[in-house]
Amino acid sequence: MSLKMQLQTMVRAGLRSFGYDICRADERRNPYLDMGRLVPSNPVVFDVGANVGQTIVELQNALLNPTIHAFEPSPKTFAQLKKNLAGRPGLHLNNFALGAKECTLELYENTDSKLSSFLELGPQGWGKIDSHSTVNVRTLDQYCAEQNVSEIDILKIDTQGYDLEVIGGASRLLAQQKINLIFLEIIFLELYKGAPRFDKVFSLLAEQGFKLVAFYKFYYKENRVGWTDALFMRG
Repeated sequence: MSLKMQLQTMVRAGLRSFGYDICRADERRNPYLDMGRLVPSNPVVFDVGANVGQTIVELQNALLNPTIHAFEPSPKTFAQLKKNLAGRPGLHLNNFALGAKECTLELYENTDSKLSSFLELGPQGWGKIDSHSTVNVRTLDQYCAEQNVSEIDILKIDTQGYDLEVIGGASRLLAQQKINLIFLEIIFLELYKGAPRFDKVFSLLAEQGFKLVAFYKFYYKENRVGWTDALFMRG
């Protein structure tokens, strides 16, 4: 290792000891690696909007022995999720949605299952709604009480514009400061009718004591930033 690289390594190690880090402008941060360094071993993780298991695979690769509670409301997509993850340890798969209150809702099933939502497609959305499903909705507080989950290390939410409803169903957990990291999708375009704006999401999390860790890869549509993922940490 050259003297320059040795000095860079020493400086970076020193900064990390104080909770800081440096990176080149073109170096992309990985949200799963960030989560891995911010949570203890054996973390409790909630994947709300699990789709067919893409995020679960990333989480299991990045975290040490996680217990993952996954939620996917679409019956068709849930069947594929179970097939994809058959035999993986530490998983609790749930075929219902999470929201602000216990109820039933109509799910707009998109031809691209990642885009299915409880909200109608907006003028800048895409895909096609090819079916509708009536699904059960529960709350995070209810589920955690029934499953004896006292604390959530990582709450990942990807519900295509329904994220604030999910957070609204965790009032008890938030009041008791029992959620440590929140990882969610931020939408800037009108992909869904009635989806909350970024400033509303940011304000709500700030009021609950969360601070922004990082934005990750930005996606663009029509020459404008369309959406990205963001990680927030309590304190």
